[in-house]
Amino acid sequence: MASSCDPSTMIIIRRRQVVSPEDLYARQMLDRTLLWRKSKTQWTSSGPDGLSALPDDDIRHVIGFLPARDAVQTSALARGWRSHWTSMHSLRFTPVAGSVTVAGLKRLVGRLLLDLHTPLDECVIDVKEFWQLHGEFNSLIRHAVSECQVRALTVSLHKTIYGQPLVSRHLARLELRHVTVPAECTLLDFSSCTALEDLVISCSQIYANKLSSPSLKCLKIQECWLFPTGSPTCISAPNIVSLKLDDILITTPWLECMPLLETACVRLGYSWPLNCKCRVASRSCGVCEGRIKFHLLELGSFSSATHLELTAPNVKFTVLRCPTFSKLKSLSLNEWCVADDLSALICILEHSPVLEKLTLQLNEGSQESYNAVEQLRTISGCLKVVEIKCMMVDNRVYKILKIFNPFQIQINIEETSRPT
Repeated sequence: MASSCDPSTMIIIRRRQVVSPEDLYARQMLDRTLLWRKSKTQWTSSGPDGLSALPDDDIRHVIGFLPARDAVQTSALARGWRSHWTSMHSLRFTPVAGSVTVAGLKRLVGRLLLDLHTPLDECVIDVKEFWQLHGEFNSLIRHAVSECQVRALTVSLHKTIYGQPLVSRHLARLELRHVTVPAECTLLDFSSCTALEDLVISCSQIYANKLSSPSLKCLKIQECWLFPTGSPTCISAPNIVSLKLDDILITTPWLECMPLLETACVRLGYSWPLNCKCRVASRSCGVCEGRIKFHLLELGSFSSATHLELTAPNVKFTVLRCPTFSKLKSLSLNEWCVADDLSALICILEHSPVLEKLTLQLNEGSQESYNAVEQLRTISGCLKVVEIKCMMVDNRVYKILKIFNPFQIQINIEETSRPT
């Protein structure tokens, strides 16, 4: 049977027998490369050695798609492959519980720390099921940043991260998932990561009082719990262009000035400030009707935004100061801005001279009485259409219609069956 096959076919069959079934994409990449190289097969005394005939850069690229353990095991495929894994472009440390022992993982981390020193384009460390090796994983993270000069790093630990700030001139993107950052940890100080532009933090608990980065351009914090001690968590990133805070719980972060901000999406969860309006350092002071459910947010941080979405649960939202939104073209708000006399909505509209699109999402019905509302004195000449999405046309909608009545503005009302 073997004698009737041409050399290229033999090469493909051999490769399919050794590639780990855990990564189908890597196997397909190898097969494709082997077919491309079939006319350049190298012959040895024992026959065609197709594995060694592959270009070194192709080998390192394909190995990068394999889990770390499989990548290291490729050193047994052929003589020329013994050190290829030490020069791969990506590291994927993603063991699955039940497929490897803790002792085996510890040996694997040790070998990576000893032999892997070449620059990495990407590193993924997803080990949330192996809390026993917390120290080893911290060492691997810092090794990837300092020794391997990784450009994109993703970490998922389900564990507390300790240690000093990361130091790197190469790290451009960082994603942290399922981590806990204690108050005494300075990990969120990225002043020494001079190339960092993209930061994502999700499903995490943050006790630190400050997140800072002079180089950051895109920041996304999603489904996180903020438990700062003393004052709210401060976000200092003066070069931010895109900001997304989605489902932030417990406390509202304090945002320092962001003069380059273009797009901001802030969707707060059920949060409350550490100090209530009576300045009592407690969540219940006896005057604020039990548990406090209102927000304090400095809108001046969004004054340069072109597109802004600012939503919060159906609780009181206090606007400390309203700046002039000189570049704002699209604005999306929800229930918080239409409470009482619509003063918050009116204030923002009067300070948005080039606004083109306004969307109001009124997801919950209201039984508020039809009280007198403050008059809207001026409005953007660019604003032609206002969209109101609501579950029912209630008194809040009538209030909104009243303030826009003096202006030639089309109002579209869309009744929705579920929250938007």
